[in-house]
Amino acid sequence: MLNISDDPDSNFMSLQIEIYSSQTRSWRLSGKSFLAHVNTEFGGGVFCNGAIHWLGAWNNTSFYFNVQDEELRDLPMPPIPDDWEDLRRCRYFGESQNHLHLIEIYRPPTTRFTVYEIESDYSGWFVKYNINLDLLTAAYPGMVRTYCVPSDLNYYVFSVLCIVREADDGESYMVLHIPEKAIHYNLKDL
Repeated sequence: MLNISDDPDSNFMSLQIEIYSSQTRSWRLSGKSFLAHVNTEFGGGVFCNGAIHWLGAWNNTSFYFNVQDEELRDLPMPPIPDDWEDLRRCRYFGESQNHLHLIEIYRPPTTRFTVYEIESDYSGWFVKYNINLDLLTAAYPGMVRTYCVPSDLNYYVFSVLCIVREADDGESYMVLHIPEKAIHYNLKDL
């Protein structure tokens, strides 16, 4: 990315994508410049289906860049709940077997959440899994921050490291990090 914005007080920056050629060992500009919100996370892109995907922290500020066609397009996002601020609460954004997944958690209990998957035509997201980690918190009480109240979004301690799609979807799983452990969580029984 090349930042070509000249207004430091703006919430948007003008950017243009640059492509590096390992054959010529040089950079070249690709396409036209575009506006992106300053909170768009271009450092954490996910490559999937021949495109690099970036999430914006604000609603409707996410993009994907088709590498073959060198086209930048808007990435549709699930709606942010009406009673929430404008900021997205992404807990996981990743790819497995050419399937792009997203987890956003907006309210307690954070142990119950939805895994979204992008439609193959990029028209939107659908619910792939509904997750309930309540039994896991009973088995691993170290996941609970006892100094917080249960309505706190940080009451439970865990991170989704990855979602692994297998050829047989019944064998797919999620890898979670909890204090002092990594957990293989089977998605089969959901």
